[in-house]
Amino acid sequence: MPSPQFLIRWISFCLFLLVPSVSGAQPVLDLNQQPALTAGEYSNYFQESGEPLSLSQAITQFKTYPVNLGTSQSISLGISVAPVWLKVRLHTDGEAGKSYRFSTETPWLDHIDAWLVHEGRVIEHVVGGDALPYAQRPMQYRYFAFETELPAGETQLYLRVDTLGPMAIPLRISESTRAIQRDISSSYQYGFLYGIMIALALYNLMIYLGIRHSEYGLYALYLLGFVINSLSYTGQLHTWFTPDWGPYFQDWLDIFLMITYSIAGLHFARILLKTRQYAPTLDRITIGVTVFIPAGMLIGALLNNLTLSLLLAFILNTSFAVLFIILGIQAIRHQVATARLFVICSVTAATCICISTAAVAGLLPYNDVTFKLIEVGMAFESICLAFLLAQRFRLTETEKRVALHTARVDPLTGLNNRRGFEHAAYPLWHQQLRSKRDVSVILMDIDHFKKINDRYGHTLGDEVLRSVASLLTHSARRSDIIARWGGEEFLILLPDTNKEQARKHAEQLRRLIESSKIDSDKGEIHFTASFGVSGSAPAALRQNDSFGDGLDDLINAADNALYQVKETGRNQVQLGNATG
Repeated sequence: MPSPQFLIRWISFCLFLLVPSVSGAQPVLDLNQQPALTAGEYSNYFQESGEPLSLSQAITQFKTYPVNLGTSQSISLGISVAPVWLKVRLHTDGEAGKSYRFSTETPWLDHIDAWLVHEGRVIEHVVGGDALPYAQRPMQYRYFAFETELPAGETQLYLRVDTLGPMAIPLRISESTRAIQRDISSSYQYGFLYGIMIALALYNLMIYLGIRHSEYGLYALYLLGFVINSLSYTGQLHTWFTPDWGPYFQDWLDIFLMITYSIAGLHFARILLKTRQYAPTLDRITIGVTVFIPAGMLIGALLNNLTLSLLLAFILNTSFAVLFIILGIQAIRHQVATARLFVICSVTAATCICISTAAVAGLLPYNDVTFKLIEVGMAFESICLAFLLAQRFRLTETEKRVALHTARVDPLTGLNNRRGFEHAAYPLWHQQLRSKRDVSVILMDIDHFKKINDRYGHTLGDEVLRSVASLLTHSARRSDIIARWGGEEFLILLPDTNKEQARKHAEQLRRLIESSKIDSDKGEIHFTASFGVSGSAPAALRQNDSFGDGLDDLINAADNALYQVKETGRNQVQLGNATG
């Protein structure tokens, strides 16, 4: 999903065009009755139409000309608009030692002047905003804020706000003790949400480093990028690391931190959903968005044109949101396994963003819940996408196991092929050597198998192979390893078995095969097999307790014995030279 706060700014401007202005008598905010609230509904406001006004001129305009009355908790007027003046009438009982905090909870507002006027006299003038270095701000805080005590009776708060970005002003007034409690609560909430996303990012980064699948690395960059960008547009990153980097630095920081995670997010989506395979044009458009729009933003930075870069950032965010949905829909149409969950979590995150946007724009109540739904939505999306990646990982591992199994198993008989035999037999062979225990092999060949194929056809020939494989399997122990060695040849590795025991087992198999038959349209099919056996000598005859030859030599000895059987009449068992 796109950078939520930038999307808020863009949509707020569009919504502002649809929200009518309201005029009316201004109510008085009794801080004794309401010690903490967002004061948009208590605010009168107007926008300058020419030269900047002084406080006295603004007071005159509030008294003389019609002004607007806020209709929601937050005043939202759009992007790149004229400076706005706000007036709030406050009433307190003047309790000694009771301090109040005044704050505008959007950290990107550039210039803010605040005056407190009591009985026609300015009792305090405070200057702040994002364009001022931290050392010159009234509070070392992530957005404009100041604290003061108020005298008994009515006090008017006048606020002038001038900014290049969106004019979204959630004016918060509360007792200082309540503001501190709210800060602590907000810190825990942000810490929890960021903690989830950082943990998921690091987990998937570890997976990427382990298996080198790009979607896991891109997902990690996407989450880390969002967290850093969120820390920036909420003012926290600027507070910690760059408080003295000059005016407007946070505006530039917000814009360009978005590039990293937006690029990572779009590439994550296209790779995860495998868009290139079924929608190459959409895939190229997505790549183009991640290249050309950020390039334009960089040009805006080189020209020191914040408005151009900001506009391109809005376009990037809009493209980002639209492409996420289109990519998901296209994936569903082409039956990509993970597409439905992708769309569900993306739409959920977008819904949370829209709710927060509507709250800032004044269409829904503005409070901690509606405003922080952005982070909640993104955290939900992060969890869903992590689950989706976990499914992908499990599917990949399943496919890998199936591929390994297929690579090691003969598809006709279900026995090991040569690769499968080597994978299973060599560890067992070395174990037998280390423990100085007997081991033998039997190599068998179906007699005159070519004649069976020529007379009865390859289908029945395959049935003969399957029948022999079944006989070998049912006659084997759990520890024996059986393989189709090639064509009509089969190999059996017999652990804890000397060559005499192996010869007797081979003789039993020979008789069992000789007595078997397969029915066909051309009559019963009878077949026999020849056997070559090689292995360790009986324990009583062994000269030492180790084998002198390797497993390959043992198999070669059985192969030579089998060759002798074929030369002397077939359907027999022949012992090869003993090893060890």
